[in-house]
Amino acid sequence: MLGVSQFPVFCCPQCKGSLNFTGEEYSCPRCDRKYPVVLGIPDFRVFPDSYISYEDDYKKARFLIEKAEANNLDFKGLVRLYWSITPEVPEDRAERFMKRTFALVAKGVENLKEIEAHSRKKDQTGFNAVLEIGCGTGGFLVAAKAQFKQVVGIDIAFRWLVIAKKRLDELNLNVPLVCACAEALPFEEETFDLIVAENVLEHVRDQEDMLKECRRLLDSNGVLFLTTPNRFGLTPEPHVRVWGVGFLPRKWMGRYVKLIKGIPYRHLRVLSFFEISKLLKHVSFQDYRILFPSLPQQELKNLSALENFQVAIYEALRKTSFIRSCLYIIGPSFHILCYANKHRDSGES
Repeated sequence: MLGVSQFPVFCCPQCKGSLNFTGEEYSCPRCDRKYPVVLGIPDFRVFPDSYISYEDDYKKARFLIEKAEANNLDFKGLVRLYWSITPEVPEDRAERFMKRTFALVAKGVENLKEIEAHSRKKDQTGFNAVLEIGCGTGGFLVAAKAQFKQVVGIDIAFRWLVIAKKRLDELNLNVPLVCACAEALPFEEETFDLIVAENVLEHVRDQEDMLKECRRLLDSNGVLFLTTPNRFGLTPEPHVRVWGVGFLPRKWMGRYVKLIKGIPYRHLRVLSFFEISKLLKHVSFQDYRILFPSLPQQELKNLSALENFQVAIYEALRKTSFIRSCLYIIGPSFHILCYANKHRDSGES
């Protein structure tokens, strides 16, 4: 369990005031809000996960822990149990999610290589304090902890954090896990020099607030690394695997997905290259770089023959300088590095 003297130092996610800690909860004297510690995980959420209530989230987390202890489940067994008790997700999608989950450490290693290649860090020490927003089952945290001493993971889904804790405990890794909203983070200013948010931007309630919070938490030379699908990508929308969703007006998207596949399409706002660029500049990330990622080899094993053929075409386009600029419009996804450059704002040279 995290105490007030340990890294990171918490503040109230609402008013950013200092907190008192009793061992069972954090309280804010300034705005009189209280934040419980549940199953050893601080819960600083200011609103619940869009898909589930606070009570049901806790209930599902406790059920997973009880079953894991009763049946001596390891991390992979716990992931399989989670999807077995989530009937609203079709079996084929659940199987695809599980394969991706088990490949996340390898994906995290690849992303860290890309981040370091484009980080622009002037010194040789690299990053010191790393935050992952939307850490899910903790795959990136495992990869990051192998390189960096101070690593923190947050997620709005409390149930996922107990699964991440199982993964980290099996590997004997001490990584603080915190339940929080990306739009209201419980950390003091300039706590981190690297923030990673993989496939989170399209899920949050307020994208502008999330990015403002990230910039607040970065130190003067900090880097924010985002991954997100492209609204106008020519591949199927990755959350529902339906073609052409992004080309429709937003108010029609849900009805179209329901008609084609019979599943809901809500709590999602996938952005285009132009929408991303406008948003970043609006929140003072004037300096950023948008990259076209290659797909990790581990993930290729989980694709169909047709999907692998599409990947081969994409890779050819990605490596052809004349055509590569077209991927800003129709590429499947983006990797975005945003540089805080706060010394420029303060007038430092």
